[in-house]
Amino acid sequence: MNTDHLRAFVVAVDEGTFEAAAALLQISGSAFSQRIKALEREVGHVLVTRTVPVMTTESGAELLRIARQTVTLEDEARRSLGFHRIPGQAAPTVTLSVAVNADSLASWFLRVLQEAATWDDVELHLYAEDQEHTHELLRNGTVAAAVAENPTPVSGCRSTVLGTMRYWPVASTELLDRHRGADGSVDWERVPLVEFGIRDSLQRAGLGRLGVAGTPTTHMVPSVEAYNAAVGFGLGWGMIPEGMMPAGVMEGAHRDLAIVGEIGPQETTLHWQHWSSTIAVMDRLTQAVRRAGARMR
Repeated sequence: MNTDHLRAFVVAVDEGTFEAAAALLQISGSAFSQRIKALEREVGHVLVTRTVPVMTTESGAELLRIARQTVTLEDEARRSLGFHRIPGQAAPTVTLSVAVNADSLASWFLRVLQEAATWDDVELHLYAEDQEHTHELLRNGTVAAAVAENPTPVSGCRSTVLGTMRYWPVASTELLDRHRGADGSVDWERVPLVEFGIRDSLQRAGLGRLGVAGTPTTHMVPSVEAYNAAVGFGLGWGMIPEGMMPAGVMEGAHRDLAIVGEIGPQETTLHWQHWSSTIAVMDRLTQAVRRAGARMR
């Protein structure tokens, strides 16, 4: 397969429109469209929808990971051999797409970004997704690596343990007091909770420990900083990573927030999954992730 055609396919999916992809590759819209059509003729399948944003078809999803690997390997080879298409053109950067859960991205993974700031040959594209589902982005070819909860490696990938994140149930004491009965017990079916997104299952698992079958008022706040603030304001209770805990909460000395002892902590073991094909930039990223993961809390 022509690597220019495969590159056009990958960029179309990443950029979301043919126009943006053509602009990134510095070719005309008609030339870009011809590359996609030529690839589709070669494989005998329609690979992308002509929608906004561009989406892969079922056949396109099967080809995407192979296409992304091919493009990445070509960029790495060109970089290492000093081979450029245009005389005087700077060596191409190698794009590494990585899926990371939001809590990691806002905490220990920042050390990876700090290291990457010294690299001049890598372009990172980060995708924020719940740790239970980041491996899906690896499987469908959207990313080359992922911080995942699932330890089983995706086909064609490697998986190594990074560390464990511990989450604690936290609530405003004022919020809990408003939902206490005459006997002092909290009516957990009435206490609002805060979830990060529709795939966030930590709070539901906590309610399961209490035997709560009902569905309390659920606020959805898809931002780590805003989520932690919402819990602090008493909008609802939620699970906060130990490394992000406000000062005094763990010691029971906070003026308003408290650990919900009857629910207790939950631990999530994270793994680093990445393509099995070894290239220098992926090895470097893996080493940085493992160093940062060793300091996870």
